[in-house]
Formats: sequence, C-alpha cells, structure tokens
Amino acid sequence: MAESDPVKTGVVGLDAILGGGIPRGNVIVVEGRAGSGKTTLGVEFIYRGATEFGEPGLIVLFEVSPIKVIRDAAQFGWDLPDLERQGKVKVIFTTRSVLQQELQQADSLLLAEAARIGARRMFIDSLPPLPVDGLNGHDGNNGGAREMFHTLVQGLHRENLTAMLAVESPGLERVRHATPPVEEFIADTLIVVRIEDVQRAAIRSIEIAKSRGHHFQMGSHSFRIVDGHGLEVYKRVQAPRSMSREMAAAYDPTTRVPTGVSGLDELVNGGYFLGSTTLVVGVSGVGKSVMALQFIAEGARRGEHSLMLSLDETPAQIMRNGRTIGIDLEPDIARGVVRVQYDSPQEIEIDRHFAQIERVVEEFKPKRVVIDSLSTYGSTLGSSKRIFRDFFHALVALMKEHQIAAVYNHENPEILGMSSMAGEYAMSSLVDNILLLNWVELSDEFRLAITVAKMRANPTKRVTRECEVVDGEGMRVLPRQIPPAALPFSAYYGLVSRSPERHASRAPVQE
Repeated sequence: MAESDPVKTGVVGLDAILGGGIPRGNVIVVEGRAGSGKTTLGVEFIYRGATEFGEPGLIVLFEVSPIKVIRDAAQFGWDLPDLERQGKVKVIFTTRSVLQQELQQADSLLLAEAARIGARRMFIDSLPPLPVDGLNGHDGNNGGAREMFHTLVQGLHRENLTAMLAVESPGLERVRHATPPVEEFIADTLIVVRIEDVQRAAIRSIEIAKSRGHHFQMGSHSFRIVDGHGLEVYKRVQAPRSMSREMAAAYDPTTRVPTGVSGLDELVNGGYFLGSTTLVVGVSGVGKSVMALQFIAEGARRGEHSLMLSLDETPAQIMRNGRTIGIDLEPDIARGVVRVQYDSPQEIEIDRHFAQIERVVEEFKPKRVVIDSLSTYGSTLGSSKRIFRDFFHALVALMKEHQIAAVYNHENPEILGMSSMAGEYAMSSLVDNILLLNWVELSDEFRLAITVAKMRANPTKRVTRECEVVDGEGMRVLPRQIPPAALPFSAYYGLVSRSPERHASRAPVQE
C-alpha cells in the first residue's frame, strides 16, 4: 500500500473529507439502515473507479437483483451494461454461502473473474449485522456470518483489492458497545451513513468513524442523493478549512468600499474596509434591504462583482423592490457583474447551503456581498445557537479569505429602542462594524434614525442621524440641520432609547 497512491472514491465532496482518498488495499465497511444510501455509495465507488480512474471493479449482490441495481444506476446516468461490455465492470448475483466457499478456494471463479478484468475495486451488498453477543461463535447462524467476514477480508487482502462492504445497521444511530462488532474491528475504514429525523424533515449524514493509514475529517457531514448525478457530500460547516482561511483578516487599511447611500459614507469614514464584516440591525421595514440594494448597485456602477444572497425574497421580488427606488439590476446581471441567489429557508441543510456559498464565492469572485438576513437563518436553524454561531463564524472567515466587504442584515424585533444590538445570538464580537437603524417616535410620526455603533480600527462618531427612504431614490442620510418644519434630531436626547426628550435650554446644533 502506497500512501502516495490513494484510492479516490470520485464521490463529490467525499474525497476532501477523506484527505484525498482511502489508502489502497483498505477494507471499507459502510454501515447504515435500509434506505440510508449504502448501495448508491457502493455502486458509485465502482462506477467512478471504472470511468474516471481506470480501475475496473466487481459488484457482488446478495439480495437485490442485478436488474434493479442496473435500473437504479441508470437514474444517475451510470450505464453499467455498457461498462460490462467494455470489460470495466462485472455485476455478480450470488449467495453468502457461495461467496464464502469461493473465497476459500485457490481457484476461485470469483477472484478469477476479478483477475480477468483487472479489477482493482469490489463492492459487496450487503452483509448482515454481526452482533456483539455472539463473538465466541455460539450464536448459530451469526457464527457463520463472522467466519465469512474473516474469510472475505483475507481473500481481499490476498488479491490486493480495495473493497467496500455494505453492512445493515437497523437503528438510526450506530450502537456503541464496550466491545465493538467484529466488522468494526477488522475494517480498515468505517463509514457510517444515517437518515436523521429533524422535526418532520429527514437529513442524510455521513461520518468517517475510522480510517487507518491517513488523516481524515472527523464528525458528521451532510450528503444528498441527487438525481442524474449520484451522491454529493458537504463538509460540516464547523470543520476547519485551509490555513489561509483560518488566518484570514481585513488587512488593507487604505482601500474603502463605498456604501452607495447618500450621506452614509461620511459617517463610516468613506466606506467599509476590504474583508470587513458589517452588521446592519433594525426592525422589519426600516430600510435594511434598501441599503443592501444600494450597496450592490454601487458596486455594479464601479464595475465590481457584487453578490446578494437572500433567504427572505426571491430574485423576482428583489428586482421589483429595486425598481421602486430607481435601481434596475437586470442589465448588471446580464453583463455579469451582479448575481442574486435565493435559497428557500424551508428544510435548509446548513452544510449544503454553506458549500453552495463557497462555490459561488470562489467562481464569481465578488468584491462585495450582502446576506439578507441573519435572523432568518436563526429562526430556520431552530434552538441551536451553537449551529448558528458556527455557521456565521464560517461565513466571516470565508469572506475575509477572499477580501470581500460583506454586509449582513439582521432583524431586531424591538420596534422602539434597542436593549441588545445583536439579540440572542451573541455575534457582535465577530463583526467589524455595526449600524443601528431605529424608529424614533416624535409627536404623531415615526422618523427613521441611524447610528454607527461600532467601527473596528476606525474613528467613530456615535451621533444619531435622521435618514429617509424616497421612492425612486432609495435611502439617504440627512444632515443634522434640517428644514424648520420639524426639529432636527440634535434637539433631542435619548434617540436610541424608548423615550426621546427635548433639550431644555440648548439650541439645535448647526452643521
């Protein structure tokens, strides 16, 4: 076995978790209950080997007829009969007892067939579970099953085949024993596939429980079975990526990314730093999405690639909203400088969702990104604040690695005043800038206020300014001196609190 010659599964995302592949000659056991994806994984292992890596393979079936396996494989675009005609794949239907006898014979027809096509891989579907309580061989049929497993492994090692063995596991979770089942002892690589119930939804996961001879990513990762393609594995969002991402930072102290909002740049020192993280906080309806559209449009005007990711509104609705404030993104999308991406928050799989964001960032290479909104992620991910924080931390690291000025909208449920800037998710420490949007009730009207609460590595004037959203123009921040029909904000105390009060003896500030 050469460590420099790993066996690649060819499954999207799986080899990355396996550190590039599996050491050649390893015996791979895949555990999971019925319907968890064991057979699909095994057949794809053989198919990818034959078509992408020049490694012919055998598929040995006990319970599922070859006709059904060939039919199911065709749904993924895998033409097994054609590969059989080319001598790259052989599908064999047999019984466990015959397989055991074959592997014990020096002139085994099965191994002779493997040698005839030059097989480097084998998939066997499937072996029965081998319970712990019969390890000494006094459990009737199970003793024979264990003997067959030992014989099988010896035969595979003798022929230098890299084999994947599917083993039925009746429960949702792999049973943890003081003494693990015999297949877990003998297997070089142990993969556990699960279907996990999440409320009324179901999510598939895959875990590399062990794999001798190399490093791999531990933990439970998500995967999907995709029609027309096969398996797609998504690394868990908490898993470490490259060192460049782990050490990424907003390091450019001079380049500014303008906001596109009239009057706001002067409050934020000319714009945001490259690689910085800006949190825009406010109750629904205060103009967070308007500011986001202006930020994207400003990037397009400058010829910068700009990306908007939304869980709240579809692209068609975002386009409509933009046109009401004089922003038409369609020409910018057509010429490839703007991309609007929507993912439904219903039954969202966070590992897959993050993998999609990684892919679009790496391919599109945006300079500015808006995510609308974090509060929707929070409600979608349920009660686990840890999952939300891990996801947000991963997003921040991704954007810093690519030196993207990222803006995150976050809904604060308090309509008047704020008792907490970021709410229950405790993410303020992860962001560079915080802008607070707030309604202020004066007399019989609500007026809109903006406060720069935090700007890391920047001088900050925490002065609350009035702003407004105008049809055809968007949002603009007003000067502190406003027309005499209404008193300016500078005439009041406590604009961010619930009870603004007039200055008793101080004239309005002039600028």
